[in-house]
Amino acid sequence: MSSSKPRIRWRILPSLASFICWCGSLGALVFCALGISAFVAPDFWFTDNMSFFLRQFLAAALAGCVAGALGLMLPHRLVWLYRSAFGLALAALVILTIATVTRTLENTTAVQEPGPDGNILKIASINVERMFLGDKRLTSFLERENPDIIVFQEVMWWLQERRWERLELPVGSKGENGFPEYLAVGSAESLIVYSRFPILKTSSKIVRGDLHEGASVIHEADREILEATLDTGNPNLNLISVHPDSPRNDIRWQNKRRYFAEIDETIRDLQNEGAGPVLVIGDWNSAPWSARFQKTLSENGLRTAYPGGWPQTTRFFFDYRLYWILGSPVDQFAVSDDIKVLNVSTGPDIGTDHLPLIIEIELPAKN
Repeated sequence: MSSSKPRIRWRILPSLASFICWCGSLGALVFCALGISAFVAPDFWFTDNMSFFLRQFLAAALAGCVAGALGLMLPHRLVWLYRSAFGLALAALVILTIATVTRTLENTTAVQEPGPDGNILKIASINVERMFLGDKRLTSFLERENPDIIVFQEVMWWLQERRWERLELPVGSKGENGFPEYLAVGSAESLIVYSRFPILKTSSKIVRGDLHEGASVIHEADREILEATLDTGNPNLNLISVHPDSPRNDIRWQNKRRYFAEIDETIRDLQNEGAGPVLVIGDWNSAPWSARFQKTLSENGLRTAYPGGWPQTTRFFFDYRLYWILGSPVDQFAVSDDIKVLNVSTGPDIGTDHLPLIIEIELPAKN
């Protein structure tokens, strides 16, 4: 009796290994199908949102294909069916990889060296998630980076004012603790801009959105677009700060689509006026692989770039230490052709669920 048990276990191992390899191939097919759906059906809520997770799908599909390749060396009851499934999984992985790389490069510009006479600016964009702007982690970061322009999202400015007042500190900390001296606050008090350069004019547009059933009391369906013209010299910089709704359900996804249409209109108005260099920056709540994000860039002649040449996580879930696994690149920027991109990077964990996006650009030389 005792000698038969090892034989039974030995017979089970090949079957178990075959099952695991089958799961690898079929799993790879499923992950690739989800990723490819973002490209073939971008006008639906579920499939468009698959673009947030393309890196995870690619990694999981690659792991599945590795398991499937190992399975080619094992016996299977239906060898032809197994090989067909693995071949389909491998082909799907190749298709998804090509589609992802192509979309990444679609409106991307190369990082360049600065010119001899250009005007170089450093800009930081941070979704603070209602974090107090006087928090030491934030101010230490700003003092270290010393940006010329800071663009904040989800500020809740009225609450920030109360916090400064309670601590008997200067409201806004303009010119102190890493904050530049000029300030513009959007009419919804969610988007704000600090600048070392005088702010010549501002315009805040409210994009109305629909509330979904069971919405949180802090969820804001109405979102603003904050436009500011900065006196950086000749020419001025036209900065557009954005933060559309997060597409967590179909209603909020529709809100985001309407918001993107307003972004397009704002950019076109500036271009029709011949206003000069345009920078659009913020938490787009959209991955770079979203067809709608790329449409805004393509139709308005804008370009973007990524840290290290590849989109990096800026929004993470649960814990910063898991940001590569449970995160997505949603904080983006886009510039007009007359702006040169010198550097793109992400900052450290400063206490919110977003990493700072830091860019360095060069405006055209003075005439």
